[in-house]
Amino acid sequence: MIQEEELLREAKDAGFDNYGILSAEKLRFDHSLRKYCEINYCGNYGNNYSCPPECGTPEEMEAKTRNFKRVLVLQTVTPVKDITDDQETRVIKHRHNQMTWKLIDQLSGKLENYLPAMAGPCQICQVCGKKEGKPCCFPERTASCLSAYCIQVDKLAEECGMPYWCQGEVAFFSLLFFS
Repeated sequence: MIQEEELLREAKDAGFDNYGILSAEKLRFDHSLRKYCEINYCGNYGNNYSCPPECGTPEEMEAKTRNFKRVLVLQTVTPVKDITDDQETRVIKHRHNQMTWKLIDQLSGKLENYLPAMAGPCQICQVCGKKEGKPCCFPERTASCLSAYCIQVDKLAEECGMPYWCQGEVAFFSLLFFS
């Protein structure tokens, strides 16, 4: 079993701006946040295996996290020209998630049981198989976003002492639940 100090060192070496470990019971969930997925601003509701409703109800998602005692919180903070420019932030979010998967791959064999939660919907495939009625091509890489879990990210940032609102920058979070 990996020691927490080693996890933090790996997160630092992976290039995350901020990282920390929390007791999973400190996470705050608000199931009413699911409405933001349902309005389908990102276009993935019902069109991505990692997104609602495919990923599960808010209650089911929260229950998944309760199987773990600890959570590694990972954050990148990146300058942006326009925080409302979806194309610009999507690229930054993709980079953040790639960093998270690279870290998970490096930890392969050191973590027996884990659950990743990413920043935004799965972006592994150009077009998710869900949209085409096909099975997921990478079921072992399916990771829902913090929004799908209904995690209150502002409270998470506060608990970890990490920035949430950044002037001229965008902050993305991912989580790695472990026992």
